[in-house]
Amino acid sequence: MVKNLILDWSGTLADDLTSVLATTNRILTHFGRGEMSREEFRSVFRLPYTEFYLDVLPEVPLADLQRLYLRHFPTGPDAVPILPHALEFLVEAVAGGKRLVVLSSAPEEHVELQAKALGVHSYFERLCCGVIDKRVQITALLDEMGMLAAETAFIGDMRHDIDAGKAAGVITVATATGYDSMAALLTSEPDVLVPDLSCLPRLLGFGTTGSNAPPLATVGALIVNDLSLIHISEPTRPRLI
Repeated sequence: MVKNLILDWSGTLADDLTSVLATTNRILTHFGRGEMSREEFRSVFRLPYTEFYLDVLPEVPLADLQRLYLRHFPTGPDAVPILPHALEFLVEAVAGGKRLVVLSSAPEEHVELQAKALGVHSYFERLCCGVIDKRVQITALLDEMGMLAAETAFIGDMRHDIDAGKAAGVITVATATGYDSMAALLTSEPDVLVPDLSCLPRLLGFGTTGSNAPPLATVGALIVNDLSLIHISEPTRPRLI
């Protein structure tokens, strides 16, 4: 049974891609580089973000990049909306007794403000933000929160999230709502790949949709690995690929 949910923030719960791209372009132009299109940015951006900036601005110290990012990131109330189905997912997870923690590379002050503005701050026990390498931080986070890996799933929208979850031995769930495409996410071989968060309560065994919900095989999830650690109460399961 999955008892604990570690969630990425950007691209998983919050739709900040537009704001992140705008901020990145401000930084690039500040140093005399050309701007990136949305498609170009998605194709080259990766985590840890330090590796991305080593590629595009190798001569600029990380501290300078972080300072400019904080200065230029939009802070208006509509700069970062919540992603479709994210609020419903959080409501169902809390109602199902799950413990929720955020593990994010986004600056802590940004996530704090956004979570409060979106009305979801109270759903989380902890916001662990400003993390450069989640592969290193996730194990310490599990220990700190007293969470067992076998009872924990990490949900994220980037290959780095899946790699981090695998490093900690937790169930890895990829959602194609953010920065990496489905094709890119598949290269990290997540345990579960979904188009969005709407079907995850059902898959992870805490949905409140009841017996009239669509069969598990039709809820839009692509299962790409062994799901033996996930409790699924329905007799039908989607085909394992």
